[in-house]
Amino acid sequence: MMNAGKYNRKIQFYSVTKSKDAAGFPVDVETLVLTCYAEVKTTKGFTLITNQTDFEKAYTRFVIRYPQTTITYDHIIKFNGKVYTIEYINDMDMAHTELELECKEVKH
Repeated sequence: MMNAGKYNRKIQFYSVTKSKDAAGFPVDVETLVLTCYAEVKTTKGFTLITNQTDFEKAYTRFVIRYPQTTITYDHIIKFNGKVYTIEYINDMDMAHTELELECKEVKH
């Protein structure tokens, strides 16, 4: 049985395509693909220090219910005013009930 209460943070998935504006300059166009709720966990600073890891390698873990929309590495995630790229996608226990995403913050 799945605990639905753990999905308490709203996240949005966007597809980014290259285009040109009216003046002919290249621009990135973001298209909303999916909005859902997720369980969000960040890597603790103490863990990074004890493992002698750079803070640039800190990942944020998003766990969502398995969506009908296909999620790919080309999508970006927006959460709490920050933008994340997807580094790893895992169908937890190959059960198609939860999807785990390890993401890296690229813009805040």
